[in-house]
Amino acid sequence: MDSLAFILFCVLVLIAGVHFYWAFGGFWPGKDEVSLARIVVGKKNISRMPSRLLTLAVVVAIFVASLWPLMWRSIISYSLPQGFLWFGMVVLMLVFLGRGIVGYLPFFTNKMSEQPFSRLNALYFSPLCLAIGAGFMALLIYV
Repeated sequence: MDSLAFILFCVLVLIAGVHFYWAFGGFWPGKDEVSLARIVVGKKNISRMPSRLLTLAVVVAIFVASLWPLMWRSIISYSLPQGFLWFGMVVLMLVFLGRGIVGYLPFFTNKMSEQPFSRLNALYFSPLCLAIGAGFMALLIYV
């Protein structure tokens, strides 16, 4: 289970790193702001990325989430009450599973219908969220 915690950490740090890159003007995998927004946000008729401040808030949230499995498995030391740590694991599991599931629901797919986001969401973004959520679930079940 320690290896699963480390894998979750690595995946989430990588995702946080990409968001950090975007926060400071990076366009990959797009070629400009419009194409990037259509790839990674996907809202109908989107033409701009979210603000730097909002993107940095996402970076911090994802990075903090990356530390949770390591604390849960006592790979890194922490000074949080065990109940708070458990609650955080449950919340993160639900957030990632929820995002993965919602990504397939009609209200989401209608609202976030810009291409190529819609296709990439179905093929990669939602399944990745489901896998991350399942990873948190496995760590909770197999203490």
